[in-house]
Amino acid sequence: EAKTRALNDWQKAALREQWGTMQKVLSSRSRMERVVSDIVFDFSVKPRLSSERGNALLVASSIHEACKYFELFQQAAIGFKGKCAVVTSYNPQAQDVTLEETGANTETEKQFLYNTYTALLKDVDAKPGKTKTETYEDAVKELFKKQPANMRLLIVVDKLLTGFDSPHCTYLYIDKSMQDHGLFQAICRT
Repeated sequence: EAKTRALNDWQKAALREQWGTMQKVLSSRSRMERVVSDIVFDFSVKPRLSSERGNALLVASSIHEACKYFELFQQAAIGFKGKCAVVTSYNPQAQDVTLEETGANTETEKQFLYNTYTALLKDVDAKPGKTKTETYEDAVKELFKKQPANMRLLIVVDKLLTGFDSPHCTYLYIDKSMQDHGLFQAICRT
C-alpha cells in the first residue's frame, strides 16, 4: 500500500492483477535468475558437479517455467549451452499458436513454449515410430545417464521424478510445491 500510494485505483488494480498471485511472484524473471545463479555457483564449487562426474535435475512448477529456466541457462550460464535440456510433457503443434490472439509486439505464453520447443527440435530427426520430441527426450536422457559431462542439467516438471534412475544424478533442485509420496520419489532420484 505504501509503495502504490501515488498510483490511481486503475493502476493499483492492474498491479495487483499482475503480481497478485504467488505463481506470478515465483516465476518472476529476477527470482528465476537468482535460482539459475545459485545452481551455476553449485556447479563451480560442488566437487561432483565441478568435476563433471555428476549432474542434476531442476524441477520447475510448470512447462512455461521450465522453458524460461532453459532459456536463462542458455543465455547466462557458461558451460550449459548444449549441456542442458528440458524434458516435459509438451509436444509442439502448429495449432497451439495459429488461433491464438497476440498482444502488441509481445509473445504469449503459448507462443513462447512453441518457439522454445521448435528451436530445440530444429536439428532433430524423428526416429521411426517416434515424434521429434520423443526422439529428443530419449537422446538427452541417454546422455544424462551415461555422459554426465555432456548433459549436466535436466529441467523437468513431472517427468523423470519416478522410475528414472541415473547413477550420476547427484543433485536435485526443487522449485515446485511437492509433498508426500511425490516428494519422496523425487528425492530418491539422487
